[in-house]
Amino acid sequence: MEIEISKIIISVNRRAINQQKVISLADSIKDIGLQNAIVIKRNYELNQGLHRIEAFKLLGKDKIPANFTDLDGLKARLAEIDENLIRNEGTVLERSDWLAERKIIYEELHPETKAGGDRKSEEIKSKRNHFALIPTFADDTAQKTGVTPRTVQQEVQISTRIDKEVKEAIRDTPIADNKTELIKLARLKPEQQKEVAEKIVLGKAKDFKEAVQQKKVEETLQKEQTQAKSTQWPALIYKQSAVDFLNKYEDESIDLLLTDPPYSTDIDDLQGFIDSWVLLSLDKIKPTGRAYICTGAYPKELYAYLGTLLSQNKFSLENILVWTYRNTLGPSPAKIYKLNWQAIFYLIGPEAKKLDCPIMLEQFSVQDINAPDGRLGNRFHTWQKPDELAERFIKHSTVSGDTIIDPFAGTGTFILAGSRLGRKSFGGDIDNEMIKLAVQRGCVEK
Repeated sequence: MEIEISKIIISVNRRAINQQKVISLADSIKDIGLQNAIVIKRNYELNQGLHRIEAFKLLGKDKIPANFTDLDGLKARLAEIDENLIRNEGTVLERSDWLAERKIIYEELHPETKAGGDRKSEEIKSKRNHFALIPTFADDTAQKTGVTPRTVQQEVQISTRIDKEVKEAIRDTPIADNKTELIKLARLKPEQQKEVAEKIVLGKAKDFKEAVQQKKVEETLQKEQTQAKSTQWPALIYKQSAVDFLNKYEDESIDLLLTDPPYSTDIDDLQGFIDSWVLLSLDKIKPTGRAYICTGAYPKELYAYLGTLLSQNKFSLENILVWTYRNTLGPSPAKIYKLNWQAIFYLIGPEAKKLDCPIMLEQFSVQDINAPDGRLGNRFHTWQKPDELAERFIKHSTVSGDTIIDPFAGTGTFILAGSRLGRKSFGGDIDNEMIKLAVQRGCVEK
């Protein structure tokens, strides 16, 4: 039977039309005809087939094949949802909304199947044998749609746990059809969901993972900025080369040199680079002071630094400390062992006092601390050292009010740690992007 499209009543609360699906469906109808008639109620109200109607309109047709249904109310809506689910139409987000609505309708029609439902009234008891034959919502839906009950439950949770405003915001984005990301989104608190959704909708992040990572970075920056504002002496950073920065200070005026210079992989003339600043930096340290110089674990780099540090007699090279990490290993090489450590040359002045290191574990020459991790939002550049490592060395070797310098400050890890611990901390760097990040973390550019 064909019905005039103009006579069909379409309720205002139906789902939005997906124009791309309408076009695809129209092409299919043009080639092979309509495979499934629409379904309408006796009063000509549409029950199933909105996109089919729109496809017929697009093809310029004014009539469409239709079947009548005697179902009404909740049962009619249940049938409409089931058709959509069985036809596997819609995105994952749309399906989850249909499933959530189906659950409400099904359990209203069959309240005895609802968890905690009425099982004690006389009416219910009298029909118990009948009820035993009625499956739960999840089992019934799984049987009809060809998925597991667990899948049904997961998709219902997507709909019920994601904030309504968030669902509307992401409905036309790729995440709306990505079940894995929707499940992760559903696990966040509503405010966090809104922040993540905003980044995706505005194009600031391409997917859930990137949006969450950006959010973690923002939270880390906010925390560091708050900490920086409460310090007695802010961490000051200068746009200067290491040599120019060091020449700002009088000899024997600094309590601690704590620095992480570029590694040999980034330097063309390694020995020339070392000669340009290492001995100059040691001249600035008080006889009571100390120095921690971080380097890579490459043999030629260790050899070059050892040659220079052992050639002077002002400071004693007492240890080559090891910082090892296990959380950011990357790909494994084929012929050599994987490096998961970096060296730290530890030097002390002739009048240096004992280390302030009451925790024996911290006095081991191998410092086992996870590296900053981009997945956690606390890594701002490739070779960044962990805050915990910086704070250990500063606590061990200085007291409140002491002066710390870092001629290769980078994003400010060492001088920010010093500032948090009540030390006067100064750093220099020539990289504009590094300085910008340092300022975002709480440093003050001079």
